[in-house]
Amino acid sequence: MTEIDFALKQKKDTDIIEFVGTIVWNKLNEFKKLENLSFSEQNFIYVDIFEGEINHDGFYGFFYNTSGEFSHEVLEAFSTINANENATIIYKALRIFPELPIPKDIFIRRQIMGKLKKSDLEKWSNLELDLLNSSEDILGLMIDYIKQNKALFNY
Repeated sequence: MTEIDFALKQKKDTDIIEFVGTIVWNKLNEFKKLENLSFSEQNFIYVDIFEGEINHDGFYGFFYNTSGEFSHEVLEAFSTINANENATIIYKALRIFPELPIPKDIFIRRQIMGKLKKSDLEKWSNLELDLLNSSEDILGLMIDYIKQNKALFNY
């Protein structure tokens, strides 16, 4: 039995995601670069990064911190796992950013964020509420995605 098979046999969705997360993050630590992971594993990482950041510091923190480097990849990852409602909200948040595409460089990104208006920050806050009120089951969608791409989650 592979580690992914073991993870997918857990009874609680949160346990499945935690086990898979441990596997994928350990693999990333060993291989050092996201590019060394499979496309499916990268999508898992992007969703995980976003969920961690958005639940801690909202969209402002997501874009301001190193996580903002992956803004466009996060949007693609949510679309890939069929979290279309959340992807639409993320897309709207990206469109508020003063410059597109959003720069990978953290210092340039932070400098550009200095151009944000109070109304932009309020729009981000409203989009955060939309995420909280979303009926999409991100855990369930991610688990379905892992099951469909199980062979690409090997370690």
